[in-house]
Amino acid sequence: MKIIKIIGLFCLFCITFFYTEKVINVTLNQDEIMVKIKEYSQSNNTNPTNAIINEDTIIPGSVGKYIDNEASYKAMKKIGYFEPSLIVYKNIYPEISIYNNYSKYLIKGNIKNKNISLIYILNNTNTIDNILNITDKYNVKINFFIDSSFLNNNINIIDKIKNNEIYNYGNNGTYTKDNLIITNNIINNKANNKAIYCLFINRDETSLNNCANTKMFSLLINKNDNYQNIKNNLDNGHIFFINNTKELPNIIEYIISKGYNIVPLSELIVE
Repeated sequence: MKIIKIIGLFCLFCITFFYTEKVINVTLNQDEIMVKIKEYSQSNNTNPTNAIINEDTIIPGSVGKYIDNEASYKAMKKIGYFEPSLIVYKNIYPEISIYNNYSKYLIKGNIKNKNISLIYILNNTNTIDNILNITDKYNVKINFFIDSSFLNNNINIIDKIKNNEIYNYGNNGTYTKDNLIITNNIINNKANNKAIYCLFINRDETSLNNCANTKMFSLLINKNDNYQNIKNNLDNGHIFFINNTKELPNIIEYIISKGYNIVPLSELIVE
């Protein structure tokens, strides 16, 4: 008899709990704030875009986002009205991403944004002052890839250029396991960014694998970039190699005149 009573009470408890939860959900969904959140979600949720792979190259995709209705509701309920600035988003990551394809060569940044990046290989001190004067004048940041042999003998150069982004160029573009450990450690400790990119002018499978095993992205760029070539190939996400510093002012002025932003790699290569 006692067992029957216990079972009956348990069933009554379950029914009551289920009914109460259902009433709460109905009430919540009819709340004016929640109604507006759901209406807002219909036009502001975005799907992720997969990275574009073509043989051994890759172009970043983009992260999608959706509105967390319950978290947004809790934030707005405290103030008592719908407020878009309190919307809580959650990311939806693409299935095909640069983060699971380190063994591919990155040939562009995110193509959804009107951004481009400029790269310079630093292996001597001859042009550094001129470059810094130009970038300061136009208030832009570029990306220095430092030759490891040069860096080992000129570590303090990082302090001079650290307002820009600094990365590892290996030993004249060749990356070994030791080089990646030693040079990355110097950059990671002295620069304002982490050494997460390798740079290739020509394909090199061994170096590519060494970079991939270190969870570094490998950029493949055109060594023949000049002012005219940049004019002919200017588009979203492009990464240009500066091989003539005399053209740098004209290059910067042209890019800006066409409505593009010159950004460091950390802003260009995003999903």
